[in-house]
Amino acid sequence: MGSPAEELKKSTAKSGKAVISVSPAADDPRWQVVQHVVSGQTFAKAARLSQFLLYVCERAILGRLDEVSEQQVGIHVFGRPADYNSNEDNIVRTHARLLRRKLDEYYLAEGKDEPLRILIPKGGYVPVFEAVPEPVAPGREPEAAHWLSRWKMAAVVVCLLLAAGAVVISLRGGAHRPNPRVRQFWSQIFNTARPTFLVPSDTGYVLYQNYTRRTVTLAEYLARDFWRQFETPPDMNRGAIEGLASLPYTNQVDLNLCWRLGRSTEMDLQRTAVRAPRELSISDLKGANALVMGARRGNPWAELFDQQNAFQGLFDETRRNYVLNREPRAGEAPLYTEHLDNGTQHAYAIVAFVRGITGQEHALLLSGTTTPGTEGAGDFLLNEQSLGSFLEKIAPGNGPVPHFELVLDVGRVGASAQRAEVVAYRVRKD
Repeated sequence: MGSPAEELKKSTAKSGKAVISVSPAADDPRWQVVQHVVSGQTFAKAARLSQFLLYVCERAILGRLDEVSEQQVGIHVFGRPADYNSNEDNIVRTHARLLRRKLDEYYLAEGKDEPLRILIPKGGYVPVFEAVPEPVAPGREPEAAHWLSRWKMAAVVVCLLLAAGAVVISLRGGAHRPNPRVRQFWSQIFNTARPTFLVPSDTGYVLYQNYTRRTVTLAEYLARDFWRQFETPPDMNRGAIEGLASLPYTNQVDLNLCWRLGRSTEMDLQRTAVRAPRELSISDLKGANALVMGARRGNPWAELFDQQNAFQGLFDETRRNYVLNREPRAGEAPLYTEHLDNGTQHAYAIVAFVRGITGQEHALLLSGTTTPGTEGAGDFLLNEQSLGSFLEKIAPGNGPVPHFELVLDVGRVGASAQRAEVVAYRVRKD
């Protein structure tokens, strides 16, 4: 049996009615919400939109966010061939607009009293399960208001992290005994002594730099007016460039990493929050740990923590994204750039565990020269065997894990990360 969307497609072709099949996500309360919505009168005569909604919600609930893309929706929901050109065929974008309208219609009428609502934010297809807040007495602010992010991506991650709590509890009840060095490492980043911010990359920031061919520093980013500080070429729409200022989105690799962190048994996430780069400030990071995703080109906050690092993720028009080895040792390369070798595409990634802004906190930097590179670095960190072996090599015994930096060679065939091998590292003595 295929996914609910695929089964629904078959049943719709036969009967013209939407029929919901069993899903691996069936035990998740959000899946029950989805079923309730598509079973209502609003969606009764909208089988294709029901199929669309079932597909994206199921994939999101299961954490398979790489499948919630325009290309994948076109293939699995609308029967397009695997190599179809989504730039020429806008069927997914058209139906996404119709689905958003249909959801608005549903929540204005039969779903107006439901406590949990489904949104499909513009600019993507990943659903948000948004809790409707209870009325607050006049003059009283919700206690958790400062944790809420206005960023749509962050809302997705927070919902997924909260839902992962039940999974975490069940996993902790198993017989698995975590590697003590891995447990120590994560406890230095995620603990109740201080808050920790997960800071995904800023896709709009990347696009701005690509379109304008200029590099924006952290200082300019914090000034908030760099969107207008450029000369518009004759063939470029200035409004389109300035419009990137209203698109604070991230990529699916960073989003998936946040989801996987939430499912891990090694982290105490009680004081963890997702914070969009544009909503973060220097004062936020005083007294807080941070996990910064992306090199300088994708996340300006990396510049704050990598000034003295041996390995830096940089960009120029000739090399594009690359890793600079500031003081190469024997057997190490001065630069690490993506290349093809015997059919295997090699990308590179940096994992840097360094001091925070005042020296009392910790910052974990994670960046790749390509998307698969970043994905490979995430796989390395969340693989107890690979991370544990490295930590035992650099710091055997007990006690805190020292700060370190490493470069990973991420080999891949096609678009997916295959393996990650440490090709250079440093143990810091700060």
